Amino acid sequence: MSVLEVAARRGRALVGGHPVGGSAADEGWGYYAAGADLPPALVEELDAWARAADAAERASAGPRSSEAVRVSRTGRHLAARVSVALRVPVDYRDPVTGLRIPLRAVTTAPRVPPVPLPARRRGRRTPGGTVSTVFTEPTPWATGLTLAAIVAGLVLAANLTLALPLVAGLGWFGVLIDLVVVAGLLPALWLNRGVPTWRWAVWGAFVGMGFAVPPLVVAALSATLAV
Repeated sequence: MSVLEVAARRGRALVGGHPVGGSAADEGWGYYAAGADLPPALVEELDAWARAADAAERASAGPRSSEAVRVSRTGRHLAARVSVALRVPVDYRDPVTGLRIPLRAVTTAPRVPPVPLPARRRGRRTPGGTVSTVFTEPTPWATGLTLAAIVAGLVLAANLTLALPLVAGLGWFGVLIDLVVVAGLLPALWLNRGVPTWRWAVWGAFVGMGFAVPPLVVAALSATLAV
């Protein structure tokens, strides 16, 4: 099966080396042969993305600038949608980094998968003597763990504030009520465990709920012994 390349050059979106979009047709380039199979909205988005990539290149935006990151993320997302729409494997040529990225598993996915942002890691010398740059997405451990700690503290404080009086009055039945309430929140939290940014808050909430268990158990034992 042939592999199409989705790229952008001089303000034009290219699919399989041929331009798509209104600007290409207006200037006599013609439409890509498979363009009829692409949704019109997707063609428009490809055209707008190519113009944005050209503007970022003219502005000499670095790969870490907000505009360049936006162009790279949007391009990968659109390339994945092209693969789904045409049901063919697609390689994405990033106009920001110049790298060709295979997205060949997209055709079997039920939805467009998330793709990481490019970030400079290090230079690497190729056999020809030139230096190429490897890009990858760094994990924001410092920011993420800080967010998780804040959420864990808030969840712990809220759980103890609301549940301790209940447990002190009802004993183990109060613990059961608290567990039922927490169980109702778990499905929504679990579905967001892999979403960027939100995943840190989700795992922080899990930690906060876990740390709330020992004080509630102690309170329930105290209430039982007091009876």
